Amino acid sequence: MISLDDLIAFLDEFMGKPESVSHTDPGMANGLQVRGRDEVEVVVTGVSASRRFFEEATTMGADVVIVHHALNMPASVHFDRIFVNRLRYLLDHDLSLIGYHYLLDSHPEVGNNVQIIKSLGGVPVEPYLPDAWGWVGEIPGGIDRDEILARCTNLFLQQGVQYPFGPERVHKVVAVSGGGAPKPGEMEWLIQNGVGLFVTGEPREWCRELFREANISFVAAGHYHTERMGIQALGDTLQRRLDVAVKFLDLQNPV
Repeated sequence: MISLDDLIAFLDEFMGKPESVSHTDPGMANGLQVRGRDEVEVVVTGVSASRRFFEEATTMGADVVIVHHALNMPASVHFDRIFVNRLRYLLDHDLSLIGYHYLLDSHPEVGNNVQIIKSLGGVPVEPYLPDAWGWVGEIPGGIDRDEILARCTNLFLQQGVQYPFGPERVHKVVAVSGGGAPKPGEMEWLIQNGVGLFVTGEPREWCRELFREANISFVAAGHYHTERMGIQALGDTLQRRLDVAVKFLDLQNPV
């Protein structure tokens, strides 16, 4: 058991303080969003907050839930019923909610995109573009295009959208989890830097022809499935470093 304050202090040091990205990620939680009980024995992690997630986490004994997508704040001072019902559940059950959005996508150790690159056999080398949350990775010796596309299917538990337009051997990968499909203006950077594969969660209508013309392969494997690995890696770190039990709650979503 540890105190909630000690947990927050560790996370602030390891993940970064919320104010460090408030300008980059407005409206999404990075850090403690709702404070519950003061002592923590069980932490339940997952991708997205919801009433169902909170209910199942409670049955798992959660004192704290840590997610990638925390509460979506209302657009104005008028709180909608879904927001109120989620918040009421947390308060009624004295359950703390911690979210890490940008800080979890971009983290150099446990981040979603670093984890994707490592899982595909690559080495993360640098962040992708200023203020973006993705990472660039290199694959020592390269890998056959069909092999890395098959690895994507296995890693993300579904094929998703795949455009095998790139070179037959892939040496450089960009991973931008979730809604990270590139804008048309980013394509020139990808071409000039020799990227052979771009991995994200959600495609855009224009992606197919842009990537065909750029001669780069593209995978959009689902927002949820490209953002599972970071929260699991963070949970593993908490389990090793702190006196808490950590459980991952996997409410899979094909989108």
